[in-house]
Amino acid sequence: MSGWKFFLVTFGCKVNQYETQSLREAWSAQGGEECEDPAGADVICINSCAITAKGERDARNAVFRLRREAPAARIILTGCATRLFAQYVPRRGAVWAAPDVLVPQEKKDALLRGPWGDFSGNAASADFPPFRISSFKRARPVLKVQDGCSHRCTYCIVPLTRGPHRSRPVADVVAEAGRLLAAGHAEIMISGINLSQYGRDAHTGDFWHLLQTLDTALAPEFAGRARLRISSLEPGQLNPRGLDVLCSCTMLCPHVHISLQHASQAVLRRMGRGHYTAGMLEQAVEGLSRHWPVMGLGADIIAGFPGETEDDLRRLLDLVERLPLTDAHVFPYSRRPGTAADSFDQHIPHALKLERAQRIRAVVQRKHQDFLQKQLSLPLMRLALDSGSRGLRRKGSGQALRGVNEYYAACTLPSESAAGLSPDFSGLLCVSPTGFDHRGLTVRPAATHAHQTPA
Repeated sequence: MSGWKFFLVTFGCKVNQYETQSLREAWSAQGGEECEDPAGADVICINSCAITAKGERDARNAVFRLRREAPAARIILTGCATRLFAQYVPRRGAVWAAPDVLVPQEKKDALLRGPWGDFSGNAASADFPPFRISSFKRARPVLKVQDGCSHRCTYCIVPLTRGPHRSRPVADVVAEAGRLLAAGHAEIMISGINLSQYGRDAHTGDFWHLLQTLDTALAPEFAGRARLRISSLEPGQLNPRGLDVLCSCTMLCPHVHISLQHASQAVLRRMGRGHYTAGMLEQAVEGLSRHWPVMGLGADIIAGFPGETEDDLRRLLDLVERLPLTDAHVFPYSRRPGTAADSFDQHIPHALKLERAQRIRAVVQRKHQDFLQKQLSLPLMRLALDSGSRGLRRKGSGQALRGVNEYYAACTLPSESAAGLSPDFSGLLCVSPTGFDHRGLTVRPAATHAHQTPA
């Protein structure tokens, strides 16, 4: 089919964003044209998430909405929620819609051949190239280095949807990172489903070896004008070796995001995460802060896990207060079919889970605002724009620009400051903070404002 148009929708994790970009590039190379309005699409692909019941519900709602907006389009549902969608039985009288094609996560790479095939057979051939990208729709690309997880936390459906851990060869990662930075991207997010399991299947070194290799290979050309960021780490990775690598990498942002989940040892054991303690994490963060006096620290937290008591919650709130957290994703526990925790007793009422999650969010929000205020004393910071040079050309002057600094704080460059930037700007923008609100920092270009490369 020639002259066809496609529309892509992505839910969930950074890895899903990466895989959507890979589909975007593959379909564009096959003659497809991405459109901004689903009503004009011949094909719509929804890349779904199943980590929570809300993620699964979002996928169903997207199918219904897009079927109404584009009744003639071929709607494909792929990603982690696909098998759950196939098992879903709507309530009697419910208004809903079904996709034309279901492509489960383990067959998603078959879509790289195009959206028109029959995906009901075996998984995609191993001869076909795996997901890879040469650019990114956003200015700050995700680089997928690992997939799957073999740990089996009792609450998590991901091992059932993405399978066991698998690592990408180091040479492939380094080559793709180099291409992305050479294309003018100022920041790369190194991502995987469970980075702590990187290398266990390949015997080519662990995640810290990969990070050191990336830094060594890229720093001579790109240090100072581009940077690396890690998506999420397990607490156990912040061991002495991990801290040494984090502190020695010249291209790495002073920011880490931790899969914390909880502070109560009793809850962590029921989660299948008894391999670390709150004290271990506090000690590691203290060591890291000696090297990074200013740093961003994010966390994933689950509230209302089965059997969680008020004392457990107090321990969690106390840890959130003690840690120098600057942000956190706080989720009320969500039952997932097929997981061990789904069959546990002592499930917390839904309203109470929401209330507990909100109590934690309130503390995190206060700490986030305190962190933004402290950054006002910093003379300089480096901004990676969300839009990049392509966004500058598209927006022109007179519009505010947004991005993140090295500490992962959201930053806004007002229109009067953005007007002076060249449409060919590329790289990290040196800025000074001027204020903050609930959305993040307001900044202006510093006197010598850019590590700029030709676009």
